[in-house]
Amino acid sequence: MVKPLLTIVFFFFCLNQSFSQSDLLVMKQKNQVIQTWIPGSVINFQFSNKQWIEGIVKTVRNDSILMEQIVVRTIPDAFGFPRIDTAKLGLLKLHVNEIYGMPRRNFGGGLFSNGVLFQLGSGAYIFLNIFNSLIHNEQVFSSANLTRLGIAGGVFVVGSLLRASHKTYIIIGKKYTMATIHTAMVTPKQ
Repeated sequence: MVKPLLTIVFFFFCLNQSFSQSDLLVMKQKNQVIQTWIPGSVINFQFSNKQWIEGIVKTVRNDSILMEQIVVRTIPDAFGFPRIDTAKLGLLKLHVNEIYGMPRRNFGGGLFSNGVLFQLGSGAYIFLNIFNSLIHNEQVFSSANLTRLGIAGGVFVVGSLLRASHKTYIIIGKKYTMATIHTAMVTPKQ
């Protein structure tokens, strides 16, 4: 008597789980979907209080997200070699409107657009110019050399300005939006 009852309970549990579906969480740029998250996906976002949160999406219902917060960090093992450690911080339920920003996938094209190449190149030139001037017993601040150092310093400032204006995250608002899509099973009309 117990085995048939357990079989029936197990069958109805499996049937219920197969028909229960979660909604999708999507990020859109105007009307184009850029990225989607389903239960089991890892999500990293900036909360409305500007804190970065990472976690695993458990469910998406209506306009709410239930996620398990995690922290992934590198710690040394017993021999001093780095290894990845994951800590679970518990469940967090939030509304879609509480997501302030999302990390940018490719940081806008690379080294030329974010100013790092300008900073590296001009910094290396300034260092080598001063180093060579000191080795060859030349004046570091002569009129000819001062012009070269000034141009390199200007390129470094331009690189710093580019880097300061280049954001590594997307602000959710006018251009980008977060929404949920309801994925209820549609039954055909008879």
